[in-house]
Amino acid sequence: MMRGRGRLRIAHGRGYLARVLAAVLRLPRANDAAETRLVVTPRGDVEHWRRTFDDRCLATRQYATGDRELGERIGVLEFRFRFEPSAGSLVFRQVEAAVLCGSVRVRIPAAWAPRVEAREDPAGAHRIRIHVSVAQPALGPVLTYDGVIDLEEQRS
Repeated sequence: MMRGRGRLRIAHGRGYLARVLAAVLRLPRANDAAETRLVVTPRGDVEHWRRTFDDRCLATRQYATGDRELGERIGVLEFRFRFEPSAGSLVFRQVEAAVLCGSVRVRIPAAWAPRVEAREDPAGAHRIRIHVSVAQPALGPVLTYDGVIDLEEQRS
């Protein structure tokens, strides 16, 4: 299990519809210094990620989908990323998005799919700087969060 905590800046898109979508989806509230906690729990080939921003929780599952590729599922949405190490940083490039219903997977056309950009940078011993942004075509940015997370040391 991995744990971390920090304070992150959270912003919503400026457009009315983007703000309404963020509220309807119960995304983390905009805040310049949201108290943030991270718990990553491995279960077999899947990691359960629980991010808590003040009083809002964002839970996802992550799993390998190929060589240097990662799937992340939130509810019925699945995002697939190719991760690219770069000078100590890790950049996640979205390669597709899909809707999952049981064993049925329907790819969302790129022109309609939410776009997620994510990056992790080293920020000292047991610290990472993260930047995540989510945008929806036609609406623009919906959610952005960034800041530093202090990771707890792993205990055997």
